Amino acid sequence: MAHLPGFGGEFIWDDDAHVTESPAVIDPGGLPAIWFEPGSVPQYYPLTHSSFWLEYRLWSDNPTGYHAVNILLHAASVVVLWRLLAGLGLSGAWLAAALFAVHPVHVESVAWISERKNVLSGLFALLSTIAWLGWWRAEPGTASRRWWLAVVLFIAALFSKTVTVTLPAAWLVICWWQGGRVGRREWLGVLPMLLLAVPMGLVTIWSEQRHIGAGHLDLGLSAPDRILVAGRAIWFYAGKLFCPTELAFIYPRWRIDSASVLQWLYPLAAVLVLFALWWRRSRVGRGPLSAGLLFVGTLAPALGFVDIYPMQFSFVADHFQYLASIPLLVAAAWLIVTRWYSSLGGAALLILLGLAWVRGPVFLDNANLWTDTVAKNPRSPLALTSLGNELGAAGSHKLAERRHREAIAVDSEFPDAWVNLSVELQVQAKHDEAFDAARQAVRLAPWLPKARVNLALGLTDRERYDEAVEQLEAAVATDSRFAAAWAHLARVELLRNNQSGFETAVEQLRRLDPRLAQDFEPSP
Repeated sequence: MAHLPGFGGEFIWDDDAHVTESPAVIDPGGLPAIWFEPGSVPQYYPLTHSSFWLEYRLWSDNPTGYHAVNILLHAASVVVLWRLLAGLGLSGAWLAAALFAVHPVHVESVAWISERKNVLSGLFALLSTIAWLGWWRAEPGTASRRWWLAVVLFIAALFSKTVTVTLPAAWLVICWWQGGRVGRREWLGVLPMLLLAVPMGLVTIWSEQRHIGAGHLDLGLSAPDRILVAGRAIWFYAGKLFCPTELAFIYPRWRIDSASVLQWLYPLAAVLVLFALWWRRSRVGRGPLSAGLLFVGTLAPALGFVDIYPMQFSFVADHFQYLASIPLLVAAAWLIVTRWYSSLGGAALLILLGLAWVRGPVFLDNANLWTDTVAKNPRSPLALTSLGNELGAAGSHKLAERRHREAIAVDSEFPDAWVNLSVELQVQAKHDEAFDAARQAVRLAPWLPKARVNLALGLTDRERYDEAVEQLEAAVATDSRFAAAWAHLARVELLRNNQSGFETAVEQLRRLDPRLAQDFEPSP
């Protein structure tokens, strides 16, 4: 019920790039490319994109089916989490699973189709945990099938989203919590998973830098800065779990200053809390420290130590704590059931359900999403220019132009805003201004294919065909799967009477986007 308000939603933000505009997903023969050609899909999460490939055969570009699968995967994870916690003998297992089910922070992971990677990897992570703990509890030398099952499920989790690289470490923490020690058997039991996790993590970093754009980012963060980001993020995520108000798709990006004594209080406080829990473990038990370690450890890939694309907009995001939220929710459920009043559990569930119900409609479409984001973060250049795109599509061109210019006023070096402004000005027949904006976008981001394609459009209008071809060839050299670049290259080659160049471009289009290639096929 918590996630029904977003059930009838459309594709939002980058959903199209992952599903309806992904050549490998659209192509009936695209599965090998998804698995064996890194770069054929936005991120190398082959199991996630294979699920999109399968669903595209079932419901094509109808978003309802994709939403339904996300909800079902989340529901399955809730059931598996309940069984996992009950198997660990935890009081309040049902309440912890219910809190995880309806928490409004998770609306983003469930309602956003491209976050299939979260709900799919989450399910496999929980299943692999049950299998591995089943092996661990068995007598040494027995239950080897459970261990192998854990390996297979762990690989499935990695192929869904590599944030699950931390899972073997989490198992060791659980062993210490339950048994008080981590011995040779436990280390050997996770070693193969660690050996699998390292290369998959490196592939993800490479993919982020090569195909998502993180390699072109200059976040300007020193090592001390990253510690400050991590410390503040830990408290931010914990705060949103226990007070999930003012949730936003893109949160304001913090100003990090390693010379500020106050900013060092965040990581210092986190370390002190963990130290205090260690020091008092004989009195309060190993559970609180284990929950803290699991929370921080699971968050680790998203704490800013590695550059990832979304961090140019914000250092935090709700979907980053989908799995990491579990240990703190478990701790809260245990406290409610054993130390406080059980009736508080029902009240908490009702409150969270209501907040999730209100949050869901934000993800119905891009217009709702970006309007809500701008209202909560009016200095987000991405939100401003994205809202400008929606306004332009609705015919509100003057307001759309204003939003794009507001985005540029906030960050004059954000190339997407210049690209979008150029497109909007072209629609308004402000051709010279549009051309200037397109050139500025390429100056800022020569690695951005859509910026070069946009400039090529302006060059084509000015009959500067050779220069247009240069831009388009640079675009496809950067991203050979960018169908729009090949389509415009085909048009320009026709205008240049270059038949061989035209045929090459159309052949690429037939492979990447047969529907777009039909525009260049001879009439019957």
